[in-house]
Amino acid sequence: MTVEELHVSSLIVHVNKNKADNIRASINLLTGAEVITISEQGKAIVVLEAPNQRVIMEVIDSINAIDGVINVGLVYHEFEKQEV
Repeated sequence: MTVEELHVSSLIVHVNKNKADNIRASINLLTGAEVITISEQGKAIVVLEAPNQRVIMEVIDSINAIDGVINVGLVYHEFEKQEV
């Protein structure tokens, strides 16, 4: 029996609201990332799912590199171990 992990994180991403549509599309292309909403003020709620914390950090770095992203803040992180 193997033990696998599932990591779930939520982020607040401050974005240039004039680039919100492109940012939403770019984030949604990242594996395990989903934009839930972007407010009129330019605050996006993003959920991430990944097999480990390293992948979560890599996706956060990728989001930070998107044109128009101002700041990424980690709000929540949890992981569960599952026996397979």
